[in-house]
Amino acid sequence: MSPAPLPNAKPFNLPQTLAQALDLHRQGRLAEAEQLYASILSLRPDHFDALHMLGVVKLARGQPVEALRLIAEAMRVKAPSPQILLNHGLALNALNRHQEALDNFDLAIKRKSKFPEAHINRGAVLAVLGRDEEAAESCRKALAIMPNNPEAHYNLGNSLRRLGRHDEALKSFDRAIALRPNYANALNNRGMTLQALKQPDAALSSYDRALSLTPHSADALNNRGSALHDLERFDEALTSYDRAIAMQPGDAQILYNRGNALKKLHRYEDALASYDSALTLRPDLAEALNNRGSTLHDLNRRDEALESYDRALTLRPDYAEALNNRGITLHDMQRYDEALASYDRAISIQPEYAEAHQNRGETLQALNRTEEAHISFDRALSARMQLSGAP
Repeated sequence: MSPAPLPNAKPFNLPQTLAQALDLHRQGRLAEAEQLYASILSLRPDHFDALHMLGVVKLARGQPVEALRLIAEAMRVKAPSPQILLNHGLALNALNRHQEALDNFDLAIKRKSKFPEAHINRGAVLAVLGRDEEAAESCRKALAIMPNNPEAHYNLGNSLRRLGRHDEALKSFDRAIALRPNYANALNNRGMTLQALKQPDAALSSYDRALSLTPHSADALNNRGSALHDLERFDEALTSYDRAIAMQPGDAQILYNRGNALKKLHRYEDALASYDSALTLRPDLAEALNNRGSTLHDLNRRDEALESYDRALTLRPDYAEALNNRGITLHDMQRYDEALASYDRAISIQPEYAEAHQNRGETLQALNRTEEAHISFDRALSARMQLSGAP
């Protein structure tokens, strides 16, 4: 015999429950929306909207594996719309399945050409894949449909910055920030663009604005340190790097930058320790090996310095700065012929490398090859004038 129904029990109203779940979802009350979507699926496991929207909730709550399963199940129930293709792509992207995500965004756009969110996310995936020209074009297509979308301006700025088109990138970041004044990521990347444009004071201001919004951003603190380093405010740079490391202890790049500030402060042993920590995390960080070598040179540990330069050059045989530094150490060890060979390799890679020409001249002078030395000094002077834009 079936149990008698409870006297006050109300029959389950599926459309009403779905509408309530969608309303909670729009309000950002994800846990409550999730419960209602799940209650629908307990009765109707193949309910398209409940499967799809529960997948969207799972994605928003950082559960991309479950999100992908639910959205894929929804796509088996009903032919996918552009919106569900977009969300399927977002779940794939969250799982670093970038090419599959791109395929979904492309299909969404094929079915709905004026779909700005699909163009924006397509651009973001292309950027991850290193295809920044195409990524920039996707952002422009999004902006043609939705000119005031701050995310599209931000993504366009990122691609333009990576392409070395810094003036254009700056305009994109400025537009993103005008539309969304509290856009911390745009403020941070605007600072990086200003640094590339040799405007460290303006960059510092941008990083400080970003940090006023996100005080615990290791990335912004690291970049702030870099701007202070450019301004030769090395003590302040070190403080910024230390704060960044406290937020993100296992970041090799921050430890490398910290080592550079310590080196400028002539705290060579501390700098060496910071480079070594960076290299423990990333043994392939050629820049750290080069600067470690220079620090060992300053500590008069010349043989170890050469070993560090050689490790850097094993990783990057065309590393002109490491070859120049190697030449300096060999010169100081009075191994002049080897120093010359190192300078010559640096210059073959970077013909207008003023410092390498200058150092080559000094080594030639030490060998009493005065005429050749003067030619090298002239080349150094010419390269410096060219760099400064002097006529």
